[in-house]
Amino acid sequence: MKKNILALSVLAISTATVLAGCGSGASKEASAGGTTSKKTDMAMTVGSKDNTENHLIGEMYAEIFEDMGMKVTRKLSLGGTAPTFEALKKGDLDIYPEYTGTGLTVMLKQPVEKDQKKVEQTLSEGFKQWNLEWLESAPENATYGFATKKETADKYKLESISDLAKHSSELTLSYPQEFDVRDDSLPGLQKAYKDKGGFKFKKQFQIDYSLRYNPLKEGQSDVTVSVGTDGQISGMGLKLLKDDISFFPIYHVAPLVRKEKLDKEPAIKERLNKLSKLLTDEAVQKMNWQVDGPDKKEIEAVTKAFLKENKLIK
Repeated sequence: MKKNILALSVLAISTATVLAGCGSGASKEASAGGTTSKKTDMAMTVGSKDNTENHLIGEMYAEIFEDMGMKVTRKLSLGGTAPTFEALKKGDLDIYPEYTGTGLTVMLKQPVEKDQKKVEQTLSEGFKQWNLEWLESAPENATYGFATKKETADKYKLESISDLAKHSSELTLSYPQEFDVRDDSLPGLQKAYKDKGGFKFKKQFQIDYSLRYNPLKEGQSDVTVSVGTDGQISGMGLKLLKDDISFFPIYHVAPLVRKEKLDKEPAIKERLNKLSKLLTDEAVQKMNWQVDGPDKKEIEAVTKAFLKENKLIK
């Protein structure tokens, strides 16, 4: 009987020791990861617009939050500006990538402003009416511009939009929908250069936005309307003409996030600001081309590689 009691006592002590060891191990694991229960019970719903670049950046936000130990729901490629912004205001999203030019002129209904410090101040103050915060904007500029093959640029000495204006009567332009009717596009440029030969092309024609580089590639146009972060610019080795008169609005991308999420976890701001600093024209062009170019890589593979290379996630 005494032997049985002794055996049970030893078993109880051993069991307690094992359980204590398990408890200790779990505690060490939690602290080593740097993500305490405060962070693991945080949830973020990440959205994006329905284009490659916005989807890429939204996915990077999601991966950073997961690296911070948060539960993430993805609602990427929702649609255009209006449905995505409405989802954020309603609380269906907690964050998505937006652009300075869009935030200023579309959401806040302010005129175009060339002074980017003023733009940032207006955005920072303006979105408070919806309890949203505009974080640090990236250096990349996803605005309209003009791209051409390097041999065409060399032939006509094209470096800037002003150079293009001088030679427009000798060249064919291809452009996406609405570019020929909006004041911030071709009609505005024609007004700006009316005393300098205008901005009238030998020939011009419309092409679907997603196909706008095809006429250039196939020799049907000499110049096409581009966006500064298009992957085709680097992927096809094109020349992007400098906007020497600052005609087009600046479109820097930035996280637009619900204030209560930042209040709950202030580290979000620091992590996303680190990312924004790295989103240059060249970096975004490269990632866009990896997805849209001939290799057709998965967005998640491209974003993880970029974040790990830059030590933004483990």
